[in-house]
Amino acid sequence: MSPTDRKISFIAASTLLLSSLEHLIPKPLPFLRLGLANLPLLLILQSIDYPSYFFILLLKAIGQGMVGGTLFSSLFLISLAGTMSSGYAMKLTKGLLKDRVSLVGISVVGAFVSNLSQLQIASWVVYGPAIWVAAPVMLGLGMVTSIILGILGERYMRHGSFPETFLSDSFEVALPTTEERPPKVERTIVLIIAIGAILLAKGPVPLFAITVLMYVIQWMSNRKIRLIPPLMLLLSLILISLLEPNGQVIATFGTLALTKGALALALTKGLRLIALLSASQSLVSSNPRLKGRLGSLLVLALSYFGILVSGFRTAKGSLSERIDGALFRSAEGTLRVSADDHQERSSSVLIIITAILVVGISLASRVWG
Repeated sequence: MSPTDRKISFIAASTLLLSSLEHLIPKPLPFLRLGLANLPLLLILQSIDYPSYFFILLLKAIGQGMVGGTLFSSLFLISLAGTMSSGYAMKLTKGLLKDRVSLVGISVVGAFVSNLSQLQIASWVVYGPAIWVAAPVMLGLGMVTSIILGILGERYMRHGSFPETFLSDSFEVALPTTEERPPKVERTIVLIIAIGAILLAKGPVPLFAITVLMYVIQWMSNRKIRLIPPLMLLLSLILISLLEPNGQVIATFGTLALTKGALALALTKGLRLIALLSASQSLVSSNPRLKGRLGSLLVLALSYFGILVSGFRTAKGSLSERIDGALFRSAEGTLRVSADDHQERSSSVLIIITAILVVGISLASRVWG
């Protein structure tokens, strides 16, 4: 692995660390992000070429999908659009204006482009045109958080010692000493089939049953189940359905009406997406691998990510000192983290049987729905 590839993977890992911290913050919309993961991107804009920057953005998007369990759902498309569009908007802004623009200005541009891209993709794949009602809130929040992020970036560039050292040609990132888990090929295959079944299923009742089964698979795959994000997702879809009445009126809220058809559509969309998110969590646990340079960089980035998490937990001192200390120790190879090796709660056979039930329910919903 070349020194350049190590730096690419390390930068991507740092974005994953910040993304995982942001993932813990409850949000009204599941794809809404505060932009913390963009901080490392701001710091390297002037010091990295476009091909390397492209790989960092791609690793950031894929890594976020794997860490957050959205890789094989439509939310990944939304995140990918936001990451790639905002990343290149920031890079182009810095390239055109150079020192005439601050990190605050670049951060604002990135947030604005990211939010517009995410809203457009979300309107296509999940929410429909009604999602644009949330545009003022998203753009306003993005403006505030991007200004804060830019200020943090400027402050860290002044007081932190790691960026200058890391970006110098003489500094090399050490290869991590982690133990890799082998991929579970049969589990990967059966979960991909289950994802296809989720996409084909019709109606909220079959999708509810499928969602429950997918949570069972997620539990058997040793992936933590979080209920608040899916409930927020369902609530957001139901609220947006008030703007698109369809069929019999169930309840009224002032000038808004909750209709039977709109509610059924919202529940169908929401349950399908929740089931896909759960399937994605389980599929990530099967440790799927990508081939070629991208696959190698991704494995390396995830290894650095585990080391960075450990480094931040054990670092001491002021915030800048803790950040510098964790980054230096991780990059220099003084930390060692073994890959997660939980005891399996069940054999792959039980997961396969449960996935077959998912396929059966999906087929039945197509026949009798």
